[in-house]
Amino acid sequence: MEDTMSSYSFSHQFYQRWTCAPEPVRAAITQELKDITTLLQSETSFEDFTFNTHDLDAHVDELYDNYNAEQAIAKAITDKQEQEDAAAAKQKLEDEQKKKEAEEATRKTEVTRTEQEKNEQAALEKDNDKELATNNDVVKVDTDKVVADSAVTDGFVTDNSSAKNEKVASEAKNTEGNANDNKNADNKTISEQAHTLSDNHIKDISNKASAAINLALKDAKLDATHQQLIRELETQVDDYLSEQMMLMSENLKSWLRAEVTQHFSEQNDSTTNNEAAKKSIH
Repeated sequence: MEDTMSSYSFSHQFYQRWTCAPEPVRAAITQELKDITTLLQSETSFEDFTFNTHDLDAHVDELYDNYNAEQAIAKAITDKQEQEDAAAAKQKLEDEQKKKEAEEATRKTEVTRTEQEKNEQAALEKDNDKELATNNDVVKVDTDKVVADSAVTDGFVTDNSSAKNEKVASEAKNTEGNANDNKNADNKTISEQAHTLSDNHIKDISNKASAAINLALKDAKLDATHQQLIRELETQVDDYLSEQMMLMSENLKSWLRAEVTQHFSEQNDSTTNNEAAKKSIH
């Protein structure tokens, strides 16, 4: 019997089905074959022999049912896990997409806000430039007026200088016989003319400024920017006028120094010539 079984060759389909069968089914069938082998032994009593499995077919069917139920449960668990994993992956993808959209929206909002701030700053700077240009035009008109007044004053000084030269020359010729008296008289004349020139110059500028500028300021509510602008303009005017006044002062002093020096030099020459003439006569 054993020789017969050992020489038996199973088909390929049987081997495939056997290897694919659940382990409990294969164990039950193997046990059944062992029981049959034991029963076929000569020392085995047929009347006392009992199979381990009373009904192999029913037992195998039950094993298959249990196996299929376990497989169904396992598959359900696997399917549920896969569904949960897929849902989690989908949720993660949606969250990442929402995050990207939120970041993009924030970036666009920031870009829009930045552009708006730039435009507002550019508009403000443009308005400030226009206002500054307008105020500079006003200051230019005022400073041009001051320059014109200064030019008038310089012309006045030049005209008086020419008249002074003619008068000094005439007096020098008419007073050759009495140098000391003429010297005192000329000194007095120069002092009076310088004083008169200074008074006339100040009165002329004051009259022109009063006629050109209304100094009666009206009450006005100005913001800090306008007040700061006015202070800056006042500083510019002060600097300009200070420079012009210093220049006028230097011009007047140079002119006075030259005129007096020339006058005294002419008087000394005239005195020297008179004394020489008297000595030659004697």
